[in-house]
Amino acid sequence: MQKFKNLPLRIKVASLMSLLVTLTVFALTATSIQRERANFQKELGEQADLFLETASHGLRDPLYLLEIDEMTDLSNQVRDNPDITFFVIYDKDGVILVDSRQSSLQFSQEIDALGTQVLSAPQIMYSRWDEKEYIAGRKILLGNQIVGAVSAGFDTAPLQEKITSITVQGAALAILTLLIGAILTALFARQITQPLSELNLVVSRMSAGDLSQRVSNQSQDEIGQLGMAFNQMAEQLQEREWLHDMFGRFVSPEVAEALRRGQVKLEGENRHVSILFCDIREFTQYAERHSPEEVVQLLNQFFPLALEAAQKHGGMVNKFGGDSTLIVYGAPRPIENSAYRAIMTALDIRSATEELNRALSAKGDMPVRVGVGINTGMALAGAIGSQERQEYTVVGNTVNLAARIDGLNKQFPENDILISKWTYDALEEQRSTFRFSSLGKVPIRGRSEPIEIWSVLGKS
Repeated sequence: MQKFKNLPLRIKVASLMSLLVTLTVFALTATSIQRERANFQKELGEQADLFLETASHGLRDPLYLLEIDEMTDLSNQVRDNPDITFFVIYDKDGVILVDSRQSSLQFSQEIDALGTQVLSAPQIMYSRWDEKEYIAGRKILLGNQIVGAVSAGFDTAPLQEKITSITVQGAALAILTLLIGAILTALFARQITQPLSELNLVVSRMSAGDLSQRVSNQSQDEIGQLGMAFNQMAEQLQEREWLHDMFGRFVSPEVAEALRRGQVKLEGENRHVSILFCDIREFTQYAERHSPEEVVQLLNQFFPLALEAAQKHGGMVNKFGGDSTLIVYGAPRPIENSAYRAIMTALDIRSATEELNRALSAKGDMPVRVGVGINTGMALAGAIGSQERQEYTVVGNTVNLAARIDGLNKQFPENDILISKWTYDALEEQRSTFRFSSLGKVPIRGRSEPIEIWSVLGKS
């Protein structure tokens, strides 16, 4: 059974159709044989009854008077009939008087078994079917007195010939039907399996990532409708993948995943976060001295470096603003050691920028300088905007202070990674991982009191 399940569908269909055709032909043949047998037996029985009734009428007087010659003449006439195998006349005791199978007449004193069966039958007629003949007998009455009996055998060879003929015809019909059925079944199976095979191939290609695959609609039956439904599904999947790709480009993958899992409260929630701002120093002067194409090319070289560093340490790139980048640690999903992760990201950005500058110098272009500002604290994270267009971001004093600290890189050009005291304190035991230099308390625009700022020199 398992082997049959593993066979291709077209072979299964062909096998089942062939089996059905064969069984149908065999059933029709068997029915025809049974019908012919019943008809033959009925006709032969009626002929035997008529023959024996006629013979008994002609034998009543000869039997009563024991006129053997007349009985012999009737037997000789019957002997020439090829359909009658024997003709026997009995007296009232069941003794054979005339037997068409005997070449000469001889009286026997033995009671014949068949004659006894005929004479002792409850009905006037007696019959039975033997292997090759139909045997029938009839009592002969004169008035109410039994004067003897007569029996005859009727050849059933015509029945066997008919059965053989029907069987041969049935076999020939079965072979012919199988041949025609095989061709039709092959065409029918092809109509079923070819679209399914194509569908299977398309599904395999789509599983490999090619969502542009479609099946051809060649019919209006259920398989054709299945193909149409599959194409509609494929179009929806392709559109959804396109939206997912666009969503992933314009929305942080972390936000997209958190939205999908229902982990984001779009109405807003307070989160403990570390905020990293970084931008390209003297970018305005660079843009003035280069073409727009060159400026975009530089940004497209720098932003992937910042994005890769952020994702490496679990940060969410919230937005690209001109030459600046806002990276959040702790939203939309909370993370541990957000301050440590932010500083590690800044060091990776520093290393990546150094490699970028070497590549720029090799082309004879001017290097770039990147400044980073990091702050840690509470911020409001949620969706901001109108009902038609919203943006997931973080707002609050923590975010504003990180932007102000990033701006201090102009005031301290020799220090490219600056952090607030709150980020420095949040490191706790991980503080020993890095080397710091205190810049003292620095006045910050928008703050009433100076803020202690630390410069990150590198790892310990």
